[in-house]
Amino acid sequence: MRILIIGYGKLTRTITAYTKTHLAQIKKVVPQAKISLTADPIEVKKLLPDAEIIITSPFLQHLIDLKTAKNLKWIHSSSAGVTDLAKILLPTKIILTNSSGVHPIPISEHVLAFMLMFARQIHKAHRAQVKEKRWIKDVEALAPFELASSTVGIVGYGRIGARVAKVAKALGAKVAALEHKHKVYKVHNVHKVYKDVGQLLKTSDFVINCLPLTSETAGYFDLKKFRIMSRGAGSASGGKRSAYFINIGRGKTVVERDLIRALKENVIAGAGLDVFETEPLPENSPLWKFENVIITPHYSGWTPHYTDRVMDIFCSNLKAYLEKKAMPNLVDKKKGY
Repeated sequence: MRILIIGYGKLTRTITAYTKTHLAQIKKVVPQAKISLTADPIEVKKLLPDAEIIITSPFLQHLIDLKTAKNLKWIHSSSAGVTDLAKILLPTKIILTNSSGVHPIPISEHVLAFMLMFARQIHKAHRAQVKEKRWIKDVEALAPFELASSTVGIVGYGRIGARVAKVAKALGAKVAALEHKHKVYKVHNVHKVYKDVGQLLKTSDFVINCLPLTSETAGYFDLKKFRIMSRGAGSASGGKRSAYFINIGRGKTVVERDLIRALKENVIAGAGLDVFETEPLPENSPLWKFENVIITPHYSGWTPHYTDRVMDIFCSNLKAYLEKKAMPNLVDKKKGY
């Protein structure tokens, strides 16, 4: 069995680098496996014809020439999102798995950081520090509130949503989740499950978008939904009727011009954004200028444990592959997840 890892070696300064320990982990599952690790296009081209299994990242998957890879049976992506790769592989019999499960801990902590910054109004205090070196000790100007008395609504209750729910509940918040027709995961740490997204939006002080990008979710959050958010929440923020929107899912699940309008017209209280329609976010985007928007450059999933978790997930699927059992991270190529 030949396994080709299209990735970076241990000398590369990246959280997605592979080490000898990771290769040994595969060998423990398949001692006879011949494993190659490279990100060099010329080397990849030489190794493709004999590869049965490929591990790759979305940033290097363009190196895979399916016409050359005649023995290829399975591709494992080191990313959770595989929409583009699923489309490419749809006409083929090649198995696709993803690394869903690698992100819940870092992303849930990123979400928590957004929520705490808004609840304690740290984004305002920080701007005053950086821009004006101004001391704001004014309860009306800052208007802090407590997460413990807020409602956190999760749209996209998968592994990441489940971890967000656990963290939010631990802080005393009420947690709401949206029921999905393709629901796979058991709903834990949730006080209320809604079938109607409108009901969830009305009752939430924070709306957390964990949606993957599919044909069903593209443009899911639009002005209509933001307006529903403005009519509902308020239990935490002292009577204010708008909620905070946090997006750690996919940028294109949001109609960005509608989000900008909702912020401009004070329809929602603010937004914590790690993903965008266009990345990097263009310099002329109005989102940079809103004082109630916190922007991070799509790194909520970063963690020093990234590759360790990817390898754990891959080896779990490798065992199932060898035993001809259901693979835990098998992607439905038609759905894209």
